[in-house]
Amino acid sequence: MVQQRKMWHVTVSILLFMVILAPGISSAGITIATFNQGTGSLSVDGKVIYRHEFYNWFEAPDQPNDNNDYSYFFTRSLLGLSLTLPNLKAYVQGQDVHMWGLPDDAVAAAPAGTLGPGAVYYAHGGQEDFHSTIIRQAYLEIPRLFVSGLSARAGRFDYVDGLEVTYDDPKVKWLKEMRLAERLIGPFTWSSFNRSFDGAKVVFDHDVFNLTGFASHPTQGGFENDAHESMEDIDLAAVTLTMKYNKNLCLPNSEGRLFYMYYGDDRTMAKVDNAPAGSGPNQGDIEIHTIGMHWLATHKTSSGVLDGIFWGAYQTGDWGTLDHEAWAAAAEMGYQFTQYPWTPWIRAGYFVSSGDPDPSDGDHETFYQMLPTARKYALFPFFNLMNNEDLFVQAIFKPLQQLSVRSDLHFLRLHEDDDRWYQGAGATREEDIFGYQGRPSNGDENLGTLLDITLNYTINKHFSVMLYGGHMFGSDVIENSYDDEDASMGYVEVTFAF
Repeated sequence: MVQQRKMWHVTVSILLFMVILAPGISSAGITIATFNQGTGSLSVDGKVIYRHEFYNWFEAPDQPNDNNDYSYFFTRSLLGLSLTLPNLKAYVQGQDVHMWGLPDDAVAAAPAGTLGPGAVYYAHGGQEDFHSTIIRQAYLEIPRLFVSGLSARAGRFDYVDGLEVTYDDPKVKWLKEMRLAERLIGPFTWSSFNRSFDGAKVVFDHDVFNLTGFASHPTQGGFENDAHESMEDIDLAAVTLTMKYNKNLCLPNSEGRLFYMYYGDDRTMAKVDNAPAGSGPNQGDIEIHTIGMHWLATHKTSSGVLDGIFWGAYQTGDWGTLDHEAWAAAAEMGYQFTQYPWTPWIRAGYFVSSGDPDPSDGDHETFYQMLPTARKYALFPFFNLMNNEDLFVQAIFKPLQQLSVRSDLHFLRLHEDDDRWYQGAGATREEDIFGYQGRPSNGDENLGTLLDITLNYTINKHFSVMLYGGHMFGSDVIENSYDDEDASMGYVEVTFAF
């Protein structure tokens, strides 16, 4: 109780500090010097994120270390320095994270395992409180390489699959950021420590299309405090071709994208899959080739805007000694009533990814999500996009210009009842921890129903507050691992940026 009161006192202090400070900032990013007759500049940017998370996780059978009801909080501060010249850009960004109140008694015996994200953080570091200061990004960029439109970047930077091209249109921007990007590769910015990518990116940007090539080693991070280290045993590469929105005369108001991604994992640790108990370790490396596409389109009518997206991927390769072959697809449609109060936006969709129907054969057929920002498609992150079916409806409202409200209802199942219920967001550490967890299904498919709501209030262009609450009405699969199949999660997040 004393610890909880202390956490609340810190929460209130940080909120008050940000509210007082926000009006004093006058620009998004600050130019601190110009030179070479205005062709060069030196600027700084920054961001402070504070989040207090609350969990009432699925209740494990009565045993030691079964604390499923806890909260913790963290602050993440980012400060960047940018040098811009006519033929070169250099950028370095530092990150400082303080984390308090992680539970030291929330890792139960199998199959319950870690009881929520707080337990996962603690399992990585073995501490209730963390402090981490790292170089988050450090790269050189050549904006014009030989010909107009060709650019290159090398060093440590963020890479977001699906956002190779961005637009000013707010609807298209939201659809790309929230419903297409980071399904397979992302910096996992919802986590406290994030991940970065050490490598190079080459872009050819034309008026009509964008071609991007990328190769890297990801860093540790996500749930891992030591986020500065590069994971050299993991190789990552991607090539994407994007036909830009509203540049196709045959199909106006649409964007199409083709992609190829390679994931190679040489880490020597047990792979998380549905191998039978006692079958021994699956030796060998993971090498997965993924090809896929997405399509986004909008259409204006007299009363609003219709939108639709499709995303699909096919995988082949090796899962250790097993042959890997898997797939995933998503289809969504929505309509925003722009002529009505609160401009209601109603959307619905379905996602499905393959699972492995036979754990004893020589094939691995569970779709592998690689290195995503998992929570984007699972706002209550007790599941991910592996062996998953998700039928959902969502509603988005704007009661005020500065306030948006989003509510989702998800009906969740496993695609294959002989496979597992998977959680996680990919590799977070070079050694010891694989990055995904799998719990037994015991021949069941139904996970349950998730209802959640998100409120986002933008005070000004520098200061915003987000509130989230979600409740899972669990079913058969969850009952196999927990005494109480229902769970809840909530958080308050404050962001201050310049």
